[in-house]
Amino acid sequence: MVRLELNNTCIGACKEEGVDIETQREKCHSEEEIYRNMSLEELKEEVKRLRMAAVNTATKLHDLAEEGLPNRWQEIPTVAQEAYEVHKTYFKAKRILEERSKATSK
Repeated sequence: MVRLELNNTCIGACKEEGVDIETQREKCHSEEEIYRNMSLEELKEEVKRLRMAAVNTATKLHDLAEEGLPNRWQEIPTVAQEAYEVHKTYFKAKRILEERSKATSK
C-alpha cells in the first residue's frame, strides 16, 4: 500500500470518504513522515511544543521521585511511560529539524 502526502492533504491509503484527515493522518502516517512533510516553520513550532512537553514530563517524573515516593509508587510506570514517549517523539522531531536545517544552510 502506497501512502503519499501533498500540500498537507493525504491522497493515499488514509484518504477515505467522511474521515477527518488530521485524525486519520496520524493513524496512517508515521510521526517521521508527518514531520518530514511539515514546512520548516511548522516543524520548528512542533519541536518547541514537544520540548515543552518533554520538560513537563521530566518535571512530573522528578516530582514523583522527590515528593511522591514511597506513597505513590503505583504511578511510576504511567509517569515513566509518558516521559519516555514524549522524549522519544521530541528527539525524533528535533533530529529531523537538525537535518533539514543543515540541508537548507548549505
